[in-house]
Amino acid sequence: MNKMKETMLLLIVIALTIGAAAPAVADERPVEERLTMLAGRLRLGLSVASIAIYSPTVVDLHLHAQQLVNLLEGIDGRHYVRSAESQEDGPGVMPEMIVLATRFADPSFVSEFRGQIVAAGKNVRVFLDFALDAALSTLAQRRLDDGIREMLRVYAYLASAYETPCAAPRVPALWTILRAFGVVEPEQAEDAARSPVG
Repeated sequence: MNKMKETMLLLIVIALTIGAAAPAVADERPVEERLTMLAGRLRLGLSVASIAIYSPTVVDLHLHAQQLVNLLEGIDGRHYVRSAESQEDGPGVMPEMIVLATRFADPSFVSEFRGQIVAAGKNVRVFLDFALDAALSTLAQRRLDDGIREMLRVYAYLASAYETPCAAPRVPALWTILRAFGVVEPEQAEDAARSPVG
């Protein structure tokens, strides 16, 4: 019986070792599909941040802040904490944006809007970094009012990364990329301009 247990344990170790050594499979989904998913996750982040602002306790606020950290960094993130009721979170918004921005910066990427797309990708990454820093700062707060101030910063940075279209001058970010790839139609942009979350 011990011999069988040892054999099973050895097989498990070998399977785990082979799995760990196997090269990662590249995500070959079309850019438009990845952008649509990224936009949806950013909208989710805006919803979580807006709900978090009305948290009745610091504990509730911290739970929402951790949700946002998980959303931004993803399952492989340095600050990721899996919650008891969490489903598989998957890749974060930030790693996904890094992959996309790297694609856009590649000389083989051809688009009449290439310059705008590359600049927008950099802006999105900066805003997401700021949002993550503010979410981590929210987690460090012990007073509800201080935490809510930090969460307002999270919301502002996520809204800037999302770049809800408006008639006023704006800093190009995700919506610039979505428009350039034809992922959003002009009427969607007009609808989003009327809504604070898009």
